[in-house]
Amino acid sequence: MGRVVSGRTTLPILSNVLLEARQGQLRVVTYDMEIGAESMVAIEAEEEGALTVPARVLSDVVASLPDATIRLERRDQSLLHLSCGRSEYTINGLPAEEYPALPEVSGEISFEVSQAGMRELIRSTIFAASGDETRAILTGVLMRRDGDVVKMVATDSYRLAVKTAPAEALKLSTAEETWRAIIPARALQELSRMLDPGAEETPVKVRVGDQRQEGGVGQARERQEAEAAYSQIEFEVGPYTLVSRLIAGQYPNYERIIPTESNRRIVVNRADLEAAIRRAAIVARAEASKLVFRTQEGLLTISAESGDVGRAHEELAATLEGEDIEIAFNAEYLSDVLGVMECETVVWELTGQLSQGVLKAADDPDYLYIVMPMQL
Repeated sequence: MGRVVSGRTTLPILSNVLLEARQGQLRVVTYDMEIGAESMVAIEAEEEGALTVPARVLSDVVASLPDATIRLERRDQSLLHLSCGRSEYTINGLPAEEYPALPEVSGEISFEVSQAGMRELIRSTIFAASGDETRAILTGVLMRRDGDVVKMVATDSYRLAVKTAPAEALKLSTAEETWRAIIPARALQELSRMLDPGAEETPVKVRVGDQRQEGGVGQARERQEAEAAYSQIEFEVGPYTLVSRLIAGQYPNYERIIPTESNRRIVVNRADLEAAIRRAAIVARAEASKLVFRTQEGLLTISAESGDVGRAHEELAATLEGEDIEIAFNAEYLSDVLGVMECETVVWELTGQLSQGVLKAADDPDYLYIVMPMQL
């Protein structure tokens, strides 16, 4: 949760974590006015109370303590006394009353997805989101529902990843059968850390809507196709809750760049392809990570050349349907997707030297990855 704390803020309290003891539980909250996280921990409390302390200091202290019971005590309104065995610390904080409240999401849209399903949605797409803050829309991941289908989509304009959640992973309501929301990639990274492989039976509860105002939810404004229609999203996973502001704006029409047909099809072992690309990329780094792929007589060759480093050449057995081709791609863009695929065989669909390539898992019709070529 410490990653949610703001590192650059004019409000010092946003660098703090809120600790609140109530009803036999410790409520732990971090919030940077964009993303907020909350967890509930069962405790033995002698009395109720709350305060905030620097998140980094508390995290470092707790991480270094021995495996023993920790006792927390608030002194005055802003001092935390912490003891564990023979270790004692007093940490300066700020009053809890100054800490901003987490948004309460109206939940006009709500559904459930299994933790395994959410994990796959995130890991299959998030790496394709842009890191360029000047293009805010592309730093987010699009979540959309069309009827019984929920998808996540990410693109940085050079590549595109689309993952559809399997029907068995979803529990959908009949309301709002078509909607879209652009979720900051940073929020999804934090959500992925909350998912617990040991508690797969606990679903991820998702709520999308606007922030509740005092006195109830305001009158719903007219909704259009723009993804900016809703402003907040909330994920609940057992004792953990994550709230994030949505990115406002219109996501690119990614469907128009998905090829409807191709004239070349390469089938190759995924692990072999990934290993060959990673090796050749050592040379390609000096030349904008450019790798050249050629097909000929049942072989897929991968080459890279640099005047400063040298030359790389790899050969892989492959099945080719259609004419031979020579085409170049960015090594990192291919390594990223091959690293999250778990299939034995990948299918690579190509049309021409200047046309995008489509990578698919041979056994997963719910995943699609498109990458733009480089100049030869």
